[in-house]
Amino acid sequence: MTTLQRARGRYRLSARSRDGRTCLAELEQGGCCRLLFPKRAIAALEAVTVNISGGLAAGDRIEGWLECGPDTDCLVTSQAAERVYRARADDPPAMVALNCTVGAHARLEWLPHGTIFFDGCRLRRRMTVEMDASSSFLFLEYRLLGRIGSGEALHRLDVHDRLSVRRNGRPILEDRMRLESGDVSALLARGAVTGGRAAIATLVLIAADAEARVAQVRHRLGAGIGGDFACSAWNGVLVVRGIARQGRELEARVRHLLPALRDHRPMPATWRS
Repeated sequence: MTTLQRARGRYRLSARSRDGRTCLAELEQGGCCRLLFPKRAIAALEAVTVNISGGLAAGDRIEGWLECGPDTDCLVTSQAAERVYRARADDPPAMVALNCTVGAHARLEWLPHGTIFFDGCRLRRRMTVEMDASSSFLFLEYRLLGRIGSGEALHRLDVHDRLSVRRNGRPILEDRMRLESGDVSALLARGAVTGGRAAIATLVLIAADAEARVAQVRHRLGAGIGGDFACSAWNGVLVVRGIARQGRELEARVRHLLPALRDHRPMPATWRS
């Protein structure tokens, strides 16, 4: 079997608070990873991740570190949707690891565009977050199973996706998706899975006031969102999950929900209206 070129990428971003604004303290980037910083009239530090290799292929490896110092306000998004390409039978999976620390009274918002899983792709992805009890963390993940707009029929996927959060050193959230199937379309067609819908969203807010936001979120769920989203909250953790037939439909619904979780803060610069 022909040996293919593999991509390697890494980045490290450290932020600090200065005069009421969040500033860049340290920056490291290499390989296929780049970070861009749009100029915006906001107090937060906004960073845009870019994978210049054009997507994730089997055997690629990306590592990232985000360090949000005390009293900082950080927003991280992506330039565009990430694509995870088809792998050959003997190829190793693509590996993505992101490690985050959120200091006292700091806020981290992780709001990337979606991830598109091509038929036959293999991925191992994990995000770990260490946060202070006084900090807040907002997480969004779109998963688009197949190239929906191209009418791709999914047959085989091998995806492990994991979010691990610790607050004051104690585990508070472990969210995993493991999808290994040789007949993905049939699996998704089951009513207990997605009922044939191939666009999935997960929103997580961990903050002192997370549970107090449930009523507002549920009000928005009942005002134009439809019956394919649900919300629950416990122990300072709020989770929203939703499914839709297409990515554009899913994104519109998430946009409708986000103001209830973000206090109507400006949307990321790369999120086009």
